Amino acid sequence: MLRSTKGASKARRDQINAQIRALRDLLPLPDGDRPRLSYLHVMALACIYTRKGRLPAARPDPGSAPGAAGGEPELADLVASLPGFLLAVTREGKLVGVTDNVAQHLGHSMVDLVAQGDSIYDLLDPADHPLVRHQLSLPGPPQAERLFRCRFTTSRASRRPSAGRKLVLLRGRFQDPPGPPGATPGLFVAFCAPP
Repeated sequence: MLRSTKGASKARRDQINAQIRALRDLLPLPDGDRPRLSYLHVMALACIYTRKGRLPAARPDPGSAPGAAGGEPELADLVASLPGFLLAVTREGKLVGVTDNVAQHLGHSMVDLVAQGDSIYDLLDPADHPLVRHQLSLPGPPQAERLFRCRFTTSRASRRPSAGRKLVLLRGRFQDPPGPPGATPGLFVAFCAPP
């Protein structure tokens, strides 16, 4: 009896592992990043992309010409030329997106960030958590701009007291996603750059 229980447990683990590997292959990441992901990283990235996917897609302005906003390559070039990176989080601080050029400013990629956690609080100096919580919960008009500084970790081992920190100025506001008002909670979208 004990042997069959161990066999059933191993079979379930094997099935779970196979599903996580399949999920890893579905993530929209460069092929070079996929092999280094642990199962925990795969699950965290899946949560981020699911959160992002729950947002309604932006509808093009009917009055604008097709391609007026530029194609994806042009947008990628524009983002790469910014003196900072873009960050989108929920009111609770859960990461929804960060631009790829974050690596130029903090020293680690989106995959590295997720290795630390899927919340902005996992990326910040713990002393700055109250400030960021306050900024994300401030009442007021949703379009009111928020401007504050906090320290992001620049080390992959961010939980160590000796981890590096980089002071970053966040300038952003809550944006209502496309769709009916109130259907989806707003996102805090910020431009992050050295002060």
